[in-house]
Amino acid sequence: MSTCHNILLLVFVVVLVAREAVATIYQDCGSKAMVSEFSITNCDMPPCLVPRPSTYHVNITFTPESSSQELETIILANIGGSDFPWPGPDGCTLLEGDSCPLVSGKTYKYQAIMPVLAEYPAVSAVVTWKLRDEKGLVHVCTMLPITLI
Repeated sequence: MSTCHNILLLVFVVVLVAREAVATIYQDCGSKAMVSEFSITNCDMPPCLVPRPSTYHVNITFTPESSSQELETIILANIGGSDFPWPGPDGCTLLEGDSCPLVSGKTYKYQAIMPVLAEYPAVSAVVTWKLRDEKGLVHVCTMLPITLI
């Protein structure tokens, strides 16, 4: 096989892998678990531009360092320096193919579906997404800027 063919094959494989790897760049804000994936629908690079109305998927793959019985979702939107809490769903029910209790060292896939209503104002915010257990331990803490358009 010629060098040209090898290069073309390598480029093809890299493009295929890149299309499958859909991670969102975020800032970790103190996760105690190992976060191996964080992705939001249609957002690879912040700020995430979120049209209204739409539905977005938040996917987090993580491995907790300690076991826990419960998992609470905490969502905060920081707008102009003020934090506004957003109602978060029960984290245990959002574990794909799994449920609580969490076992230390086991990998979990968390998947939340977030509706973005037309009534929401067009605004920029920094969103903090946390998964916290009954002892107050924050297993996952992510921050990223979004803009509702």
